[in-house]
Amino acid sequence: MIGIGGIATAEDALEFIIAGAAAVQIGTAGFVHPDAALRVVEGLEDFCRREGLANLAQLRGSLQL
Repeated sequence: MIGIGGIATAEDALEFIIAGAAAVQIGTAGFVHPDAALRVVEGLEDFCRREGLANLAQLRGSLQL
């Protein structure tokens, strides 16, 4: 699954990844902020470092309802 729609921050991307997305797409945010994709990637890297994760695959699909 690929997460698409409303992704402008690392937090947005994390929501999709936790829900099961293997990838995310950044579209409109790139028009508003040309460096949006870089910001998201850097934010995801920072999150992984803070949480002691080797990679985002450890989070994929971890949502529990």
